[in-house]
Amino acid sequence: RQALANNSTKNMQAIAMACNNYELTFGDLPTNSFDANGRPLLSWRVHILPYIEQDALYKKFKLNEPWDSPNNRALIKEMPKIYAIDG
Repeated sequence: RQALANNSTKNMQAIAMACNNYELTFGDLPTNSFDANGRPLLSWRVHILPYIEQDALYKKFKLNEPWDSPNNRALIKEMPKIYAIDG
């Protein structure tokens, strides 16, 4: 149980650092993205992938398509462990 807590803490610290680095790059914290009609596309978690050493995965996403498009949905299986509850 302690190992799970330590791992979760490390994951949260890495996510916080990624958000900070994103903010330093773009001048704002990461947010979800939407199309021109306000329909949701991708989560902020996708946008920080390059900041958690997942640039190759980030480049596979179609940023102008919703998360559940055929291309993006296929990437769910590649979710980084940092986002898993038991990471």
